[in-house]
Amino acid sequence: MTSSTTGIGSLSTGGGTSVLSTSQTSYNDNPFLRLLTEQLKNQTPLEPVDNEAFMNQMASYTTMQEQRDLNSNMLKLLDYQGVLARAQGLGQGSALLDKEVSFAGADGTAETGTVQSVYIDQLGDIRLKLDGDRDIGMREVIGITSPEETA
Repeated sequence: MTSSTTGIGSLSTGGGTSVLSTSQTSYNDNPFLRLLTEQLKNQTPLEPVDNEAFMNQMASYTTMQEQRDLNSNMLKLLDYQGVLARAQGLGQGSALLDKEVSFAGADGTAETGTVQSVYIDQLGDIRLKLDGDRDIGMREVIGITSPEETA
């Protein structure tokens, strides 16, 4: 029972690996085939190994391998979604550059500040750097005002 597998090249992650590709395995990389070979080498002629047991082992191994490949591809997809979400957040935050934002201060009163820059912190949250060395999360913004044009 042999099958040929190929990757889908149009969905690559930029590093040359395909998000949806499956890899071909050789005899040396396949633990099931190594186990099967060892079982055949060590079986006794008077008690041969049952074919049904081999088929059950093969089905179990195939299911496990497919699950592992699926998990790996899901992790790649989740990572890619995280990158897209961060890029989208930065894009939305960049629309606030040089605008005055209102937010609740430490004491609960409304404060304002002009957005100087936008960045992503270590936890992946979008942060706004305001004038006066203040720093707030994008979620803390309760209002946005365009700066007054001076003539």
